Amino acid sequence: MEPPQNVAENKTAPHSFVKDGVFYFVRIVPKDLKQLYTSSKISHILRTRSASVAAPRATRAAQQLDEYWYHLRLKDSDLPGKHMLRVAQNANAAPVTFVAFSTMRETVKLSKAGPSIFD
Repeated sequence: MEPPQNVAENKTAPHSFVKDGVFYFVRIVPKDLKQLYTSSKISHILRTRSASVAAPRATRAAQQLDEYWYHLRLKDSDLPGKHMLRVAQNANAAPVTFVAFSTMRETVKLSKAGPSIFD
């Protein structure tokens, strides 16, 4: 009789595949962002043979990509007041940055040069 196998080790991690016993992360690039990539698929090694280790690594990689893709899509959207933002005039100027806020007491920073709207 064979010893019972760890059930978690037999499950696959999300957004992954196994090659030669090693887990790899894989994600298809969304259609609206394909022009920004040299390939239609993103993949890299997760450096583990364990599904229980691969799952959180793959999940985190997927979350990072989702967040990055969200920001790429925001850059192209119609932001209210976008025409009023200071845009860097030369390569040495500070780039325009955005800081998300959850309460009105936090600083909203639209450019490095300007004061906070709450000062």
